[in-house]
Amino acid sequence: MQQRILAHGLWVLGFAVACGDGGGGGVGPTAGANSAGAGSSSSSSGGTGVTGSAGVSVGAGVTSGGASGRCMWMGSGWVCPGSSGAVAPSGTGSGGGPASGSGGGPAAGSAGNNAGGSGGTTTVMNGDGPAITFTEFNITLPSQPGQIIAGKDGNLWFNHQSTKPSAISKITPAGVSTQYLTQITNIGPVGIAAGPDGNVWYTKQQGVGFASPGGQITERGVPGGRDSAGITAGPDGNLWFTEPIGNRVAKTTPGGMFTEYAVPTADSGPYGIAPGPDGNLWFTEQNGGGNKIGRVTPTGMFSEWAIPTANSNAWGIVKGPDGNVWFTEKDGLKIGRITETGTITEFPVPSGGNPGAIVAAPDGNLWFAETGGANAIGRITPAGAIAEYQIPTENAEAQGICLGPDGNLYFTELSTNKVGRISNLMGGGTVKPGLTTKGPPAGMACMNDTDCIGAGHTCGGDVCSTTSHTCVSSASADLGTCSTGAQCWCMAQGATCDATAHHCSFTLFGGPAPLGDGGAAP
Repeated sequence: MQQRILAHGLWVLGFAVACGDGGGGGVGPTAGANSAGAGSSSSSSGGTGVTGSAGVSVGAGVTSGGASGRCMWMGSGWVCPGSSGAVAPSGTGSGGGPASGSGGGPAAGSAGNNAGGSGGTTTVMNGDGPAITFTEFNITLPSQPGQIIAGKDGNLWFNHQSTKPSAISKITPAGVSTQYLTQITNIGPVGIAAGPDGNVWYTKQQGVGFASPGGQITERGVPGGRDSAGITAGPDGNLWFTEPIGNRVAKTTPGGMFTEYAVPTADSGPYGIAPGPDGNLWFTEQNGGGNKIGRVTPTGMFSEWAIPTANSNAWGIVKGPDGNVWFTEKDGLKIGRITETGTITEFPVPSGGNPGAIVAAPDGNLWFAETGGANAIGRITPAGAIAEYQIPTENAEAQGICLGPDGNLYFTELSTNKVGRISNLMGGGTVKPGLTTKGPPAGMACMNDTDCIGAGHTCGGDVCSTTSHTCVSSASADLGTCSTGAQCWCMAQGATCDATAHHCSFTLFGGPAPLGDGGAAP
């Protein structure tokens, strides 16, 4: 297979220092037989950091418990107290929309093997979850925080999706932040990943860069001036990233040698990327022309599987705790699961929120950020049960999410310039699952249960009283009123509307047995 291998020139800040190659590492078990080639390493240079102000704990910042002990970096991920092994530090390095830029010439290299798409199955499932705790930290300098990752220095690093300034920042688990300017290209970073060399790597339009733990910045141009988006550390010791407009998946050694591989499907829009359980790299294809999940071996051989939901806008992707790969569908409003052999199962997000970044957590579940009106953080079990938690600050626009070095989850709030922390993943916190809306309160006149939105669009929400035809709490044991199954809040959990009694079969998580034809419990 022909490849394009480039040792590309550097954009540099500050004084020159040597930058060595990260080495080879293991090749996945299903890798093709094509060589990645060889090239010389390039020198890099350091940059200067701009020190920011300490964050302030605000909002629901009361901490009750949280994870005990401290996680340790074990080469491929964090190992936390109570976990069974290394947990990937982040679901995906992607963030924001695809960067615009030059599409470049025809993609170099062979497409590899193109597997047929799997139809998969679609499952609707929901579930309750533990009470968690939110803590939010103000970022005092302008940032519009995007994707976030745990660095190997014990801090959290996030990129700025704003170009005022174009920067990358780190924040301690206690909320003290420091900002480092990446102003050479004057374009905000997009993706972010912890590198095998101890640095934090990020993508920018037409570039890839990294920050040392001390904030020294080095940036390199992507071959042909093409765009870059998601980025992750690969099993081969290299950094892998996607080129949505160029329709490529590429890798770079820590020393600066680039190799690009053409995605078999034209105009597929590769975006999020993450290492899989099989030693390969898995990625999402965002464009309608693709709408697939792809896999590429460390030597550039591809497989692709079609996502059942059309125009799903597949976005974040991560290796799950169950040996499968999980991904989000930002426009499909679903969480997807794909096996190593390509079987896809989709789980609709109950609120209809837009899931983006996703991460595997030490509680054995996956957590995801929801952009848009839901204003939530979601949790999905390996069986597909989803719980959603309201972010304390309104209109936060959650972007990135990652596992921190302290065993807690951290997420960014693009619109409110904050970083949030989620502790008590196993319970004992203050925030229970359930979303609220600014709808009419309980007591309003209604015809059916779903007219009552004061308690949010969720199983356990207010119901329309069978006697007063006003909205009352489902906890009142009122049977509620419905005409069709679509008017049952717990429809996603299997609730149905009895055609004779006009009551939903149940209205609470783990509620009573389904009602009989006459409206009485069997």
